[in-house]
Amino acid sequence: MTSLKGLSSLTAPFAKLSKSVAERGWNGTLTQLYTIGDLKFGELKGQDQWGNKYYEDLEQPFGQHRWIEYADIHNPDAAMIQPEWHGWMHHMFDETPDEMVKIEKDIMDTTEVTHAIYDTHVGHIDNNESIPIVNVSTKRHRGYKVGSLTIGEEDEEDYYLQPGHPLSKDGGRFENGRKETTSWNPNA
Repeated sequence: MTSLKGLSSLTAPFAKLSKSVAERGWNGTLTQLYTIGDLKFGELKGQDQWGNKYYEDLEQPFGQHRWIEYADIHNPDAAMIQPEWHGWMHHMFDETPDEMVKIEKDIMDTTEVTHAIYDTHVGHIDNNESIPIVNVSTKRHRGYKVGSLTIGEEDEEDYYLQPGHPLSKDGGRFENGRKETTSWNPNA
């Protein structure tokens, strides 16, 4: 029983070769062996304007189930894949360019109705004046008496400091701007 199993694994390449010769002939079989180095069988999904043919076989492992047979077999280059087919080849989408044209025709037109709460969320409105948004974090000096792009050398810094920060003008939530601390005494 095991000898028959071993015999079928030895004859599998010959069965694959005979199937390829029956489908493509000797010229097609040798061309595929020359270009991709393997004999693959799959469904022809389409052809681009340069004559490249795109195939898919879902019985193959993922990543090997889509391939291209270049029209120019002596100079194959991945740059010869057209942008329409690139997304299909790299599994960005499952529809071929021919199927995408059919889908795009079936898509309905978008509506102009909006349910936005505010009319300011729809983009530029001509009747309102634009209010500049100022980033207050840039209102600080680059160094002592240096200034910056937004404030001068003598101008007061206007950036936000948290209430507990030592430089905060409010003094923070603690007396003297700092929390009372006590040192740890292990003998106490």
